[in-house]
Amino acid sequence: MISGTSVPFSRRFVLSLLVPILAWMIPMSAYAFIQQDLRLGADGTVYQYICNNNVALEDHLRVTNVSMSIGFNSAANLGGDLQQGNPLIASNPANPIVALTRAKRLNTILNPGSCPPPIVFLAPGEGTWTLGGTQVIGFNDGDLEAITDPTPIPIAQITNNGGCGNSVYGFGGPATCSVPSPFNQPADGFNLTSNQGILFVYDGKQFITPNTGGPFNVAGGAGGFDSNASNVLQTATRDQDSDGFQVTTTTSTSTSTSTSTSTSTSTSTSTSTSTSTTSTTSTTSVIPTVGHWGMAILALAFLGAIGWMLRARRSLLR
Repeated sequence: MISGTSVPFSRRFVLSLLVPILAWMIPMSAYAFIQQDLRLGADGTVYQYICNNNVALEDHLRVTNVSMSIGFNSAANLGGDLQQGNPLIASNPANPIVALTRAKRLNTILNPGSCPPPIVFLAPGEGTWTLGGTQVIGFNDGDLEAITDPTPIPIAQITNNGGCGNSVYGFGGPATCSVPSPFNQPADGFNLTSNQGILFVYDGKQFITPNTGGPFNVAGGAGGFDSNASNVLQTATRDQDSDGFQVTTTTSTSTSTSTSTSTSTSTSTSTSTSTSTTSTTSTTSVIPTVGHWGMAILALAFLGAIGWMLRARRSLLR
């Protein structure tokens, strides 16, 4: 409905009735039978979970091919075909496909009760993938096995043939991606019943060149056929997804410097201050003053001196 457009109630009511009818009349996509969930750890570790949501209400899903393509500063490509009719085709060729030595899988088939299930994923480092009581941390987790181990699903191998395209992982023999009528279940592959799933983990960090930035691209796929209890195939199904992130370079410089510095600093500050002070000194002669007794003493001394001088004169006249 276009924003701002008013639709009468009677028309809305009719449309609400038509929605479930149309949904029932339009066939559901075969992509819905097999489901895939991709998660990426920050270091490039890739987690690929494949499960059967059993929308087709068949006895089981026969998974015959899985693929994973990883590219750093290059594309990750999936091709292939999905076809109902004769023949049934479900293929997911990858270009380039991840080498078997960089692929592992969980050591058990999970049955969480739903597909897709409530996966809890933390991306830092290698990533932490959790589903119920199952937790996987990185490519070297102890619960992972080589994809070429024989259990719980058959040994994986890379298949290149006309039916599957360029490169896919087959299980228990060359992968079957095309089945002509009569649609008998192939010997290769493995079964997933309703809501069952299997986890694959890829060592994607090995694709990232150290000290180099650029796009990290991932494309994964899985395909197979829905089968009844008599192992007669009913429909073809596949799911393909892509993801990625940008790798940025971080320059980390660690410098350890040991410096021994002996510094002798002699600071001589010579301050010459010339102060010219002009002083005017006024000198006043002070004549001592005495009291009456002093005057009397002075008079007696004066008279005594005169008497001495008179005696001296008489002596001279004789």
